[in-house]
Amino acid sequence: MKRYSWLAIMLALMLGGCSLTKSPEEMGKDVVLSVSKCSRLYTVQYNVHKVLTHQDFSKIEGSFFFEKISIPIPGERKVVLPMDATIKAYIDFSDFSEQNVSVMGDKITITLPTPKIEMTSSKIDYANEKQFLSWNRSKFSEEEKESLLKAGKAKVLEDMKDTDIIDRSQLGAYNALLPLVTAAGFQRENVVIRFSDDVLGKKHDGLLIREMIGDDMPAQN
Repeated sequence: MKRYSWLAIMLALMLGGCSLTKSPEEMGKDVVLSVSKCSRLYTVQYNVHKVLTHQDFSKIEGSFFFEKISIPIPGERKVVLPMDATIKAYIDFSDFSEQNVSVMGDKITITLPTPKIEMTSSKIDYANEKQFLSWNRSKFSEEEKESLLKAGKAKVLEDMKDTDIIDRSQLGAYNALLPLVTAAGFQRENVVIRFSDDVLGKKHDGLLIREMIGDDMPAQN
């Protein structure tokens, strides 16, 4: 009698184990649920050092017989400001859903948003600031230096599109998500992680970056 009892228990355990086996579709839903818990995935960080320079000349502006005139005044001034900034690339998962995941048989394809970049911090190295002034010119004000900093931030972000930050961010996202997907039950060779690049050319162009920072900035030399 005990023999049959043990056999019944083993059979129940085997059937219970089979009932816990998930289908690829269910595993795909588990992946969506896990990824959706992360609002942002930061993958790459760049520490950038840039020397900001600005030079201007004094002039008198007015009108003469309804004609605008501009008369330059001898004397110039120049400022040199070292700036340190931290740039990070990240994947935004705020809109991630089942639409981003496709399961066919035992294969899964995940389409991630194109990485975005942002400047998380920036500061001027005032200890190494230099100003060159003619005798008749005043020092740059704090407001003018802040405006120059704003222009420098825009230039740094604009220049980032010519680096490998997006490629490195994609690789970082792949390496971060692959263990999660395999933990859900998919085999490594059956996992495809790709990226939507339809907004890559729009997201980091100079115009939109200047709009993000603000367009009240001096020209960079």
